Amino acid sequence: MDLAKPTRLMVALAGCALAVLLNTGTAAGQPSTPSTPISTPPPDSGGKGDEVVQTQWGPLGPADRDFMNRVKQAGLWEKPAGEKGKAKRADQPKIQEACKHLIEGHTLLDNVVNRAGVLLGHTLPTEASDEQKGFLAEMDAANGDEFDAVFANRLRAAHGKVYAYAAQIRAGTKNELIRILSTQAMITVFDHMKVLEETGRVDFAGLESPQPLAPPPPANDSGTPEQTGDPAAEQSANPTDGVIPTVPEGTRFTRTAEQGVFGDNNGVFFGAIGVLALALVGMRMISRSKKSRRKSRSY
Repeated sequence: MDLAKPTRLMVALAGCALAVLLNTGTAAGQPSTPSTPISTPPPDSGGKGDEVVQTQWGPLGPADRDFMNRVKQAGLWEKPAGEKGKAKRADQPKIQEACKHLIEGHTLLDNVVNRAGVLLGHTLPTEASDEQKGFLAEMDAANGDEFDAVFANRLRAAHGKVYAYAAQIRAGTKNELIRILSTQAMITVFDHMKVLEETGRVDFAGLESPQPLAPPPPANDSGTPEQTGDPAAEQSANPTDGVIPTVPEGTRFTRTAEQGVFGDNNGVFFGAIGVLALALVGMRMISRSKKSRRKSRSY
């Protein structure tokens, strides 16, 4: 009996099974058609002032809109600052590295905040603030070491404020898209603070000192915070409490952080590994059987 044929057959079968599993995994990993259609609201429908607007991504309040504006305006002056640094300080590797991170990071954040603005019906600013334009003017007027100091300190101070604000928004927003945006902002801004500090030109003494948190409100005898006694007033003070926003699948904002290492395909992946293991064991057994038959024939 030719044992080479069963071996080839085993390998072929294992390969087919693996291909089927992996194809199934690929299909499972693709976003399914969302059960809830994703609508694009008209511009400026995301609310103004203190208004809280209900969206398919969760409630959108004044702090959410303000945060989107600040993220957008950060890119409108920090990317140009990076371009100025690249042009003026080509002989300074650390300044060049910081500029590279600024440009790439805010390009990414721009993509995210622009998408969020469209999906939430919020029109974003198109110009930097007057203060930010003043920072760019300072950089235009400075050269050499003076430029390095203005560049590093203006940007590092601004990033410190935005980082703290992004953390505040991330901790309390009830809108799914704003949570995603604030998470990405914290990642990007932290990276920028790090590379700016690595230039060696940041004056830490000039940064705002952190302040301790305010003490917790006094508790009553039951150990719970004091209540005002007016349920209606308390409900109106927190109009968005109790809302659990969800993100329809199939969008670029679908969450992946809570999925496994291989997304939703952990079972499929390990099933494929199991098929390969069984195939290898089968090939090993056939190989031993073949050697045993050869020995018996030699006698």
